[in-house]
Amino acid sequence: MAHYFSNFRIPPFGRLRRNTDTLVAHMIPTQPPEEEEPFKPFIPPGCEDEDEELMEREHEFDNDGPVIPNKLLELKVYRYRSSKDAWKHAPTVGMRIDPEREAELDERKPPMSQVRIITWNVDFAAAHHEERLTAALRHIQRDVLNGKDSDEEGSAPEPCCILLQEVLASAVPHLLRDAWVRRWFVVTPHTPAKWPEDARYGSITLVSRSLSIAESHILHFGLSHMGRAALCVKIRLSVPGSQEKVVVAIVNTHLESLPQGEIARPKQLEMSARFLRLAGVHGGVIAGDMNAIGPKDAMIGKQLGLRDAWRKGDIDAGKTWGYQGNDGHPPGRLDKIFYLPGMAYKVDEPKRIGVGEKIRDGTDQAMWISDHYGLETTLRLSKPRSNSA
Repeated sequence: MAHYFSNFRIPPFGRLRRNTDTLVAHMIPTQPPEEEEPFKPFIPPGCEDEDEELMEREHEFDNDGPVIPNKLLELKVYRYRSSKDAWKHAPTVGMRIDPEREAELDERKPPMSQVRIITWNVDFAAAHHEERLTAALRHIQRDVLNGKDSDEEGSAPEPCCILLQEVLASAVPHLLRDAWVRRWFVVTPHTPAKWPEDARYGSITLVSRSLSIAESHILHFGLSHMGRAALCVKIRLSVPGSQEKVVVAIVNTHLESLPQGEIARPKQLEMSARFLRLAGVHGGVIAGDMNAIGPKDAMIGKQLGLRDAWRKGDIDAGKTWGYQGNDGHPPGRLDKIFYLPGMAYKVDEPKRIGVGEKIRDGTDQAMWISDHYGLETTLRLSKPRSNSA
């Protein structure tokens, strides 16, 4: 798996840095622009390779500038152990079908043939991040998943994956103290140390304990000046009406921001899509903040052979940003859910969440939970077709 993902050459665009107040483009000297280097062919790795850390190590330089490696890390998933009052590594079932291991790890979990997928950029830059993060979790728990609120832990959610972007590094411990998260979810990564180097915010995926996880990885994009990454969790689902089980990839991604990131976004999405096409993987979804702000962004998914789960185009009903603290910028459909078609599952058209939601406790005045709306959908495996006439 040494060539799991190909390298990218640094393009002639600005180095971008982001802080809590603004996004500043710091231009760096570059070689004169030249024709873009084509992608190297991708050969899916075999599932037998179990390296814990997978990364391209070459730092080749030539007259055209440095080649920046993507970095792929295998992640552990963590589950809160009340007996130890700590988050501990939770075993995964692996990519191979092993009935004995599954029986041991699944803890008599009933077969699941569908999964609810929720994605939300929770805005690292606004104040009161911890309070807003808590409010986002409660909105998902009570309003999206319709969970009963009998106590702090609430009731068991349906099988789901919650994909969060822009979680502030300093707020990760707060997330891990949430009673609902502790009781019903496994988390990956559970520390900002697994994000790209020096990242002040990043992505975290929560997976309900009712789901079986095969494995998890994070890909640090080589072509990123904003510390962006793709976080992939592979879950095992049961095909309805049969004994067959398949592995589906759920990819949580946050693509490069601003007009200057236009050259990076197609390549970052292409790298994210490779998770869906790996050997042993039955497709899946890519969800998150795609930063689709220009006309070229509208075609990226289609060009990569992905299907947009939203089928009505860029009408107002599908827009996810620009209504809550937009500073005068026009609304846009920045957040999207893509899936790999033709894989014997259906993906519901997404619905927006977090619309008009504000925090009302612990602040001087009400403020939006996030400048983004979230999205929610459901992936359902289809019953196998009958071979009878």
